[in-house]
Amino acid sequence: MDILGKFTKKSERSEKTWADTKTYFSQRYDLLKLEFLEKSSQLLSVIFSMLIVIVCALVVLIYLSSAIIHWITLALNAAWAYTIICMVFVGIIVFVLSKKDILFVKPLIRKFSRIMYKDEVEEVETENVVRDVQDEYSTKKGGANEQ
Repeated sequence: MDILGKFTKKSERSEKTWADTKTYFSQRYDLLKLEFLEKSSQLLSVIFSMLIVIVCALVVLIYLSSAIIHWITLALNAAWAYTIICMVFVGIIVFVLSKKDILFVKPLIRKFSRIMYKDEVEEVETENVVRDVQDEYSTKKGGANEQ
């Protein structure tokens, strides 16, 4: 009788363990879905806000260029006004293309990495700040000892 009691207790424990395991994985899956939803919504909000800023900037640029064309047309003729504005736009395009990594790529990658890998990025930034403070302290301490 004692042997049968031990087997039933083990089977009950294994059933409870199996139920707990299923519950854990179910909750873990739900947590992953929620984290994915949070991160994807943050990424989409960044992308949509960038699109809104770009569209607004283009509208402002179009109105500003038409106003400048009108003013230049009063001083010169229309052909020179459109040529000058065209050259300004070509200059802006060349500048943006030459600085695209600094202006767009690196900030976007930094923002996306902060969203996707929040904990790791904060840890690295904290380590960098600590290292910078230690470097400043060691240079100040070294400078004070030398005098």
